[in-house]
Amino acid sequence: MMTLVISLVLAVLAITGALHALLSKRDSKSALAWVAFCLLLPLLGPVTYLIFGINRTISKAQRTYLVKTEEDAADIILEPAGTQLRPLSLVGEKVTGHGLRSCDDIQVLENGEALYPAILAAIDAARESVYCATYIFQNDETGSTFVAAFSRAQERGVDVRIIIDGLGAIAYWPRVSRSLAKHKLNFKHFNPIRLFPPSLNINLRNHRKILVIDDHCAFTGGQNIGDRHLVDQVENTIPTRDLHFRLTGKIVDDLKHSFLRDWSHCCGVTGKTAYASANKNRDHSEIWSRLILDGPNENLDKLSELLVGILSTAKTRIWIMTPYFLPESDLVGALLGARLRGIDVRILLPERANIYMAHWAAQHGVQHILAKGLKVFSQPAPFIHTKALLIDDNYAMIGSANLDPRSLRLNFELCIEVFSEKFNRKLSDYFQKQLDQSSPLDREKLAARPIWMRIRNATAWLFSPYL
Repeated sequence: MMTLVISLVLAVLAITGALHALLSKRDSKSALAWVAFCLLLPLLGPVTYLIFGINRTISKAQRTYLVKTEEDAADIILEPAGTQLRPLSLVGEKVTGHGLRSCDDIQVLENGEALYPAILAAIDAARESVYCATYIFQNDETGSTFVAAFSRAQERGVDVRIIIDGLGAIAYWPRVSRSLAKHKLNFKHFNPIRLFPPSLNINLRNHRKILVIDDHCAFTGGQNIGDRHLVDQVENTIPTRDLHFRLTGKIVDDLKHSFLRDWSHCCGVTGKTAYASANKNRDHSEIWSRLILDGPNENLDKLSELLVGILSTAKTRIWIMTPYFLPESDLVGALLGARLRGIDVRILLPERANIYMAHWAAQHGVQHILAKGLKVFSQPAPFIHTKALLIDDNYAMIGSANLDPRSLRLNFELCIEVFSEKFNRKLSDYFQKQLDQSSPLDREKLAARPIWMRIRNATAWLFSPYL
């Protein structure tokens, strides 16, 4: 009798696990693997699926990130007359439901040498508000300089608010949080990791980088706060090259609203919130832009959908620069389709990434796209952390997102579409400078590496959804 009961329980567990995988998994191969695992191993299979197979990240994000934005009355859904950007602009409009924002100017700031003085000057000039969000805020010389600038602004009566990602906040010691608290600065940790009360989810990370000053200007891009971005500093053992951008115009409002949504989340505020706009969306502009917010709280994979759609509009070129390259099959398919149409597709990767597992996994994946005729280039050290996409002569995408599953599925990310020939040329010049220092990857040479190295890379690739 007991044997029969146990058998029935195991059968129910196996069938329940298999049905859940069948109904919830988006990828047929993943669904088939879990269904087979549950049915063939009626106890181990369902238990393993319960622990590792169910994606709780998205459901948790949708349960906890409950801040919504009331529609801005000044939002332009349709493209302003005379911009003539279709079909380029149509993809983003359909994905986000938002139209274009005028942008008065975008400055390109290379590495910490150019970025940090510009930011510190803006903080010192602030009169009303300084809103800063970053993934990493190191407690080094650069970090101390920023803490001092924030403190001076607050002493002048400026509304200073700082968000640091909960994982990024503990990645480097000593923690900058103590220094911020010592100066009585108003800061929050985004989804902090703690034992009491328990909050141990390493996902749901806020990878966005935002600094908004007085509704006047905003900074965003890929750089964090720390000495590592001071490439010319002799004592810097891990120099990291990157780009950041200073923006003015209507797009600043969107960046500010994005920060305030994240701030409300950190404060436990839920519901709809209306944010006032300070800048006018001009009827005519040399630079048009659109903010793309992506994260596991969204029902749609906005960034993935946008990338696939925008790649299909390319007529002459697609240039990609990213530190981590682990694209999913739909993105690879879009790139291959572009190459078959005669588009100049170039992918620029660092010779060696700072995250070993991600680098090994990328090396394995690159072999397959090289076999399909895509051009991939390797940049020598120092490590370049820049994320940029160029399409034709008037489109660029900048921001915090990498081309890997963590950025496209798990992280809260921020990107900006920029429609401007002038800005496109600036990024093209930077891209070309890096290409001139790079070398094309050769598939045969990659395949000729020692067997242990290929096994290592392939094993890392198996875990690419979690890197």
